[in-house]
Amino acid sequence: MPFGYFLDINMATLRAASKNEEVAALEALRDSSAEMVRYLESINGKLLQINHQNEMSLRVLENWSSVISISKISSASAAASLEGKSQAEKALVRT
Repeated sequence: MPFGYFLDINMATLRAASKNEEVAALEALRDSSAEMVRYLESINGKLLQINHQNEMSLRVLENWSSVISISKISSASAAASLEGKSQAEKALVRT
């Protein structure tokens, strides 16, 4: 057999080995990419949950300003009532 024949077989074998290595590298890249997608989806879920909790906290804080305002109005109203009663009681005592 001619020398060139063996050279062609060796080159074909080398090319096949190179292609097999390339396929293995591409499969590893695919697996790594799939793992990264799962990780990012997990992070996305956690961020969505944090966002939802932040929105709930914001609503609570918004309500506190209303609660404080109502409390101030009630306190002022109660104080005015007590002052009014005191004045009325004083008026009754004087007469």
